Amino acid sequence: MKAVCIPCSGSVEVEGLLPVLDHPLFQRLRRCRQLGLNDLVFPGARHSRLEHALGVLRRARLAARLQEMSPRDTRSLELFALLHDVGHGPFSHQVEPILPGDHHQRGAQVIREMGEAIADCGGEPERLLAMLEGKEPLGEWVSDRNLGADKLDYLERDALHLGFTGTPSLDLLQANTLRTQDGTLALQEKFIEEGKRVQKFYSYLHQHGYLNKTALAAQRMLQWALQQKLRREPLEEETGMALWRMTDQELVAWLLPETCPEAHDMLQRLLNRHLHQTCLCLKPQGYGYVENVAGKEIVLQEWPRQNLLNLSRRLATPEQTEQVENLLADAAGVPRGELLLAAMPYFKKLLPKDLRIANGGSADYWLLEKDRDHRASLESDYLRTFAVRLVTPPERRHALAKHPQPLLKALESLA
Repeated sequence: MKAVCIPCSGSVEVEGLLPVLDHPLFQRLRRCRQLGLNDLVFPGARHSRLEHALGVLRRARLAARLQEMSPRDTRSLELFALLHDVGHGPFSHQVEPILPGDHHQRGAQVIREMGEAIADCGGEPERLLAMLEGKEPLGEWVSDRNLGADKLDYLERDALHLGFTGTPSLDLLQANTLRTQDGTLALQEKFIEEGKRVQKFYSYLHQHGYLNKTALAAQRMLQWALQQKLRREPLEEETGMALWRMTDQELVAWLLPETCPEAHDMLQRLLNRHLHQTCLCLKPQGYGYVENVAGKEIVLQEWPRQNLLNLSRRLATPEQTEQVENLLADAAGVPRGELLLAAMPYFKKLLPKDLRIANGGSADYWLLEKDRDHRASLESDYLRTFAVRLVTPPERRHALAKHPQPLLKALESLA
């Protein structure tokens, strides 16, 4: 038996899967961090997408055993578990909005390129493509946003590397997942409280980990640097594909040369952890108390939710975000790039997908639809977390926080 030992999962057997595991396009995931720049806040968050893929393999194999799948389905699910993230670019979600296409399109291309290795493992490339596109129901055992092997692995793995505790019993959840007659994955009603705990834990990870304010500022700094580099070196189709193929360090090396001083300088700030900090924070009405401003040079305002929604729509893409940033920098009289927007997606987008509860036949129901209190609790979690932040280098923070009127006036005109 050949096996790989990884955190959380222990020893993961890889016998029969080596042609895929040893393929350069899979090994590239070793050099792509699962959580991008979040290690600037959580030093342990340096785990790779390769580690995650092996963890998903372990959970997918457990699902196959619990559901008594055929050898063909088991092998297909194992390979999809390994390759479900193979299309991610460098720093994954933190950079991908800048690149052409998306990681699913890139993943389909990589699976085609790996077709021979997949076949050598007894897999079917076309079936994996159908699973990636959501056209093959078998793939839900990996990709379901509540009960899939992908979700269950990253909840446990990310929590471990972030240093968080209190992970729910994911093995218990997986052992009591079934497929309904219409093909939906569902949790047996007896374990509904475990389902709620998982959704609340997902919410907790977003509040305190994925959407950490310092990590969001670093993410926007990296995006801005990439935008400046691409402005000087316009993106052609070949360049776009080359960027998708890069690892994290390869992207850093591409941004570093002083041929683009703006990108170089911003990247140096990131590498030295000289990060932009909040000078102005907008929170939903009634949730300003969550922001810790004691002893900090931060202007805090509470806005109506509709105004925040209107502003969020103006920040839907990195290009739109940069336009607003330029407007704000001009209003404040500071150089462009010295004032960035570390804004979260509008909170409703972050609510977990509804969870199907199996109560037998036609009595099945959806958790969030049925349990209004639970849904309200999740919504409150995200309202507590949600903020639009203006971030700036620490040396500019005092001046901008002391005279915020031009910034506030410009922001109000956008809402």
